[in-house]
Amino acid sequence: MHHSSFPRSSILVYGQDTIHSLVQSTVIAQVEVLLENNRIEDAANLTNNFASGQALDSDEAETLQYIHQSIAFALFSQTRFVEAAPHFLAGALDPRILVSYFPELSRPLFTDIEKAEVYDGIAKRMPSEANIDDLITANLVRNYSPHLPPSTREAPAAQEIRKILREEAIVMIKSVLQGFKGQGTYKQQEVTDTALAILFARSGDTTSLISHLESTNSASLAAVEPILLEAGEVGALCALLRVRGDERRVMEIWKGLVEDRYSDPSVSDPLSNMFALLESKQGKDRAMLRKWGVWLTARDSERGLALLMSKRSTKEKDREEDLVVLSELQQLHPSAARKFLEWLVIMRRRDDAELHAQLVQACIDELLECLQDEGTLKLWRAKLASYTSQSSQRHTPSPPSTQLQRSQSSFLTYFVSTTPDSPSKRARLKALFALQALSGYNAKMVKSQIVASGFDKVLGLEVALLDGKMGMHRMALRALALTLRDPVSAETYARTGGIVVPSKAVEACGMGEWGALFSAKGGPGILEREKSAEGKGELVRMLLEVYMEDGEPQQTTRLLSSQAASLDAVDVIPLVPPDWPLSSLSSFLTHSFRRTLHENHEGQIIKAICAGQNSKVFEGAYLVFREQGAIIEEADDDEDGAGEPESFNEKDGLAEKIALHLQDQQRSVNVADVHPRASSGEEIDVK
Repeated sequence: MHHSSFPRSSILVYGQDTIHSLVQSTVIAQVEVLLENNRIEDAANLTNNFASGQALDSDEAETLQYIHQSIAFALFSQTRFVEAAPHFLAGALDPRILVSYFPELSRPLFTDIEKAEVYDGIAKRMPSEANIDDLITANLVRNYSPHLPPSTREAPAAQEIRKILREEAIVMIKSVLQGFKGQGTYKQQEVTDTALAILFARSGDTTSLISHLESTNSASLAAVEPILLEAGEVGALCALLRVRGDERRVMEIWKGLVEDRYSDPSVSDPLSNMFALLESKQGKDRAMLRKWGVWLTARDSERGLALLMSKRSTKEKDREEDLVVLSELQQLHPSAARKFLEWLVIMRRRDDAELHAQLVQACIDELLECLQDEGTLKLWRAKLASYTSQSSQRHTPSPPSTQLQRSQSSFLTYFVSTTPDSPSKRARLKALFALQALSGYNAKMVKSQIVASGFDKVLGLEVALLDGKMGMHRMALRALALTLRDPVSAETYARTGGIVVPSKAVEACGMGEWGALFSAKGGPGILEREKSAEGKGELVRMLLEVYMEDGEPQQTTRLLSSQAASLDAVDVIPLVPPDWPLSSLSSFLTHSFRRTLHENHEGQIIKAICAGQNSKVFEGAYLVFREQGAIIEEADDDEDGAGEPESFNEKDGLAEKIALHLQDQQRSVNVADVHPRASSGEEIDVK
């Protein structure tokens, strides 16, 4: 049975029209009397006595809350804020009522129609002033006017008291809200968390603010965000947004920090924060990576490109996205766009003629830009002159015992081994590799660009390569063999069917990633591949003609010796000038005759083996046909001219042909029947 918390009476007084009861005064009535007489401490003691020593039912608990709220507002009205705080907490006052006295907190939160429930008795005790500042001012006037000249508003002492009371009010509201955190309805929790965030932000307590926002809270983002930005608490706002999962907005705010639109010393490196967030999103949010990758690359090309190049798939949608990214990079950061383009073609194996043309053009532009530097131009001219002079010395007449013993490297190998590592050196190597391996670009236009720049002589190797691309093989061979004095590259060109830069040279240059373009399968462009013997011989013969036209007996002799397998003596002898000594051809002719004789003997052996195999097959077939064959006759009125029936045995003629052929084979290979000698009058018939 539920007992009412109201006092019970055992004495009733009956009147003619009324009934009176003698009861003890309620605790609420006693507290109100004490508060009316400004005996707040006595009221607090009475409340404590009421709450202690017994278990309270719901009505008593509600009564206790009412009393605490009454005492709290009595203290609050007298600006005794710190003392009022524990009574507000014990009274479980709706936090919206207390927050409404602080305009800086209520203005972002409340609308004009915001309402909260409160006891009627409490409403009468609430201060009539609109806000905390008016309440403080009214108390100063009540307590100090006219004792503070010239007025309680302008007197320095009054201003100092007002400041102290205002700080105490902030301490009170902060402690009350922290006590209310996580309690009440969702709306009450939203007001509590939002007001706390605003208080921490305005007081500059960054540590408490971040701790509050990173924990579970219901703060209104719309109310908190402008205040946090105004207070410079950008890091705390980002913490709140990340808790809410709004990482796109976090990226926007970090971007503002990078562009100096916001400022927050607690966020020391917003750019690194952006990279870290995007790295955690790899493979999960392609749209976010696509949106921010280009912008970040413009700020930090190395880390930005690493982000853009990581874990990209080969789906058609991603291929189209790569082209969009490349286009945007070309507008914002051309050097980063060049690296991204290299990655697309070399690592992603994008077999796209347009991309190949763009990469070749980018490499040529970078190469010509490097040659604008006078130091680089002088160095490369010196390298070319040094190489050609050394080659000329090697080609001067020397004793027969040594003239073919000196080894020579290609111009590319010489350039790589003797030139210090530098961006200009790598730019030239990239241009060479791109020109050799890629297709889809206009070789004629590229050559015209090099010639127009005036660097066609110092870039002789590149020009020769482009001539080969355009099918002008004789011009390319003349440039390699006679202008550059590079017989190694010239022979490589002739031997491989038009390749100036072989894959081994790429590996020796220390740029292994470019070797993917020269792989036998899967690489874009013109690849190093097996050429037909006829095509190889044609270019070797063309190189031989170039040497002979220029009167190069030593190089001609060396070429004949090394490429004898690709040349025919019948084609070479008419090209030799009459005044050349026979000794210059002796090595070639010796190898050629030996090869011809070897091929002749090899053919004879193969022919004999085939004849033996054919004989064996014919013998086996003859026996089979003889055992299984039969003459098939039909009774038919039709007879041939001799009066004999016509034979339809299709095997009859074939068996006869096989027998005749076996006899011919026996005669052709001189096979004789061997008859053993008969003993003592015996005759042995050997079949």
